[in-house]
Amino acid sequence: MKRLTVAIAGAMMAASAFAASTPTYPGGDEAMQAYIAENLRYPQTAKEHGIEGVISLTIAIKPDGTIGTIKVDRLVDNDLEQEAIRLVKNMPAWKPAEENGTPVGGTAHVSIPFVLE
Repeated sequence: MKRLTVAIAGAMMAASAFAASTPTYPGGDEAMQAYIAENLRYPQTAKEHGIEGVISLTIAIKPDGTIGTIKVDRLVDNDLEQEAIRLVKNMPAWKPAEENGTPVGGTAHVSIPFVLE
């Protein structure tokens, strides 16, 4: 049986088309990597079938820092995608993008790797 490990690689790149700054996860990339490592639940069916992959998501961050729309950018497996979406939905509020010192909506790109060893 394969041993489960979670590899976190390049977990976040944030961007916003209309903001002078970009949304950031509270505590930065390292904090997000820790959150993912602590909270990821590898789907049992995917484990049994040896399914691995990186789920790439684009998420909308509202001006209050809460997560809005979540879009799967890279399809791998439905169970992995649902787990990635669950993780993102349960993230704490982000620091929103700012324009001229005022919080504005923005987008962030998050990649969640699922790796079995």
